[in-house]
Amino acid sequence: MKLDMNGWVSIDFMVASMIILLTIPGIVAISGDRFNSANSIHEIAIAKILTDNVAETIEMVYSGGEGCSIILEMPETIDNKPYYLNVNSSGVFVRFHGMMNCAFITPIMISNSIKKGSSNVFMQPGKFYNITNIKDEHGYTHIIIKRTCVGV
Repeated sequence: MKLDMNGWVSIDFMVASMIILLTIPGIVAISGDRFNSANSIHEIAIAKILTDNVAETIEMVYSGGEGCSIILEMPETIDNKPYYLNVNSSGVFVRFHGMMNCAFITPIMISNSIKKGSSNVFMQPGKFYNITNIKDEHGYTHIIIKRTCVGV
């Protein structure tokens, strides 16, 4: 095929150009999906680390015996997204960005007061919590999770 007096365009060159032009948008779309998947996995990993950290702290306080106490700081966000963390006698549960993650703990009575018995404790982002092992008048172990101020 003759282009003009100064050059030639072959069919092979035209087919190769068309293939390249048609595959570039597909490659861009696939790489965008992979990037979104990687971000989602990163968020899930951060949530898992948070639930595991809270569960590990509760287990350490429980195994430390009566009077053992640890102060835990909750992060402000999970990957710049708000979250809701709930602790009860079966585990630590976090909800964020339409997803949920959990870490199971030794079944034990958990509350924010010795008088309540076992209940749900909601831990707010960016706050400090004192996690304490206490025995009640009947000799039962309770894990008390109370919000505290820094340095107290």
